[in-house]
Amino acid sequence: MKKITYLSIAMFLFLITSCGNVKEIQQAVLRGDYDRAIDMSLEKIQKKKGKKSADPYVSLLKEAFDKAVSRELASIDKLSKDPNPEKWRKIYDTYLLLDTRQEKIKPVLPLYLVKQNKQVNFTFQDYTSRILDAKSHFVSHLYKKAKILLNSQNKSDIRQAYDLLDELDRIDAGYKDVSQLMQLAHQRGTTYAFVKISNETDKIIPKKLEEELLNFSSYGANNFWVAYHNKKQPGKHYDYTIDLKFKQINISPDQERDKEVIEEKAIQDGYTYQKDANGNIVKDSLGHPIKIPVMIKVRSKVHLYQQYKEAQVMAQAEITNNNTGQLVDKFPLQSKYVFDHVFATYTGDKRAIRKEYLDFLKERRIPFPTSEQMVYDAAQDIKMQFKDILNKANF
Repeated sequence: MKKITYLSIAMFLFLITSCGNVKEIQQAVLRGDYDRAIDMSLEKIQKKKGKKSADPYVSLLKEAFDKAVSRELASIDKLSKDPNPEKWRKIYDTYLLLDTRQEKIKPVLPLYLVKQNKQVNFTFQDYTSRILDAKSHFVSHLYKKAKILLNSQNKSDIRQAYDLLDELDRIDAGYKDVSQLMQLAHQRGTTYAFVKISNETDKIIPKKLEEELLNFSSYGANNFWVAYHNKKQPGKHYDYTIDLKFKQINISPDQERDKEVIEEKAIQDGYTYQKDANGNIVKDSLGHPIKIPVMIKVRSKVHLYQQYKEAQVMAQAEITNNNTGQLVDKFPLQSKYVFDHVFATYTGDKRAIRKEYLDFLKERRIPFPTSEQMVYDAAQDIKMQFKDILNKANF
């Protein structure tokens, strides 16, 4: 009885699931979401092909396909009457969709309604000539529109022209002089920025730091429409100047601090045996002598030394529009680097020293970094902040 019940439940759940899938596809058809209905139907047919349970999905596939084709062809017919040349994008895309949809269905053919023992026929068309005709009109429209935009003095128009030419090239590689026009569009649409470093401090900026700051490829200042130059090229007009001004560099003198710390600790130094009143060794229940730890106090004098030096760098990145002479934006930048080295020596019993001081005993005095090295290390954060400014620049 239980077996019958379990089987009945399983069949009931299967039917609910199947109906749910059919209803979901039916809803997609009613919404006009034909391609989703087609995809869902094909998925089911591939699993159930040749079985009666595939019949509802075959019928829904046929219905969704016919309605989709009818809708798209009607749309193309309506668009064909529109004088606006922008229509060719939609017409071309629609023909491609019609062709792709057919190719998606072909692998599962032939299809039958098993219960009716009837083949389901799909009406396919050869869209090749219509695709080529729409493509010809579409690329011609893109080319003409791009050429018009290329004559503009506005960089955003020129960049739009590049995007149109790029789209055209992906559709019809090698079309006319598109490749050359794309190069021209990129050249004319690019914003050129001259980047320089100014030192307004009384300190020397390390040569290595300057080279790294102006080596844009080393830290990823990469923008398709912005070119950064650290040397002006003859005859090149620079739209912007980015001046990284070092405003202040503070370097502390070499400092060494020291202090003495007395360390004391009670530690075990062996053991003795517990004895009774008669001087006999007392044993535990297992017959082992009972041991008593012998504690002693140990003492050590730790001499701590701290080597300390710090550098602070303050700068400002200023962006100037060379066409107007106006300061567009400015960004304050600052960073700090601290050299802090601690080492220690001791006298007395090392066992009294806590662990944190033991680590310092492993260290030794080291040379203080030079002021040049301190400035270089301190400016690493400046470099990363400057990189962020260049990468986010929107010219």
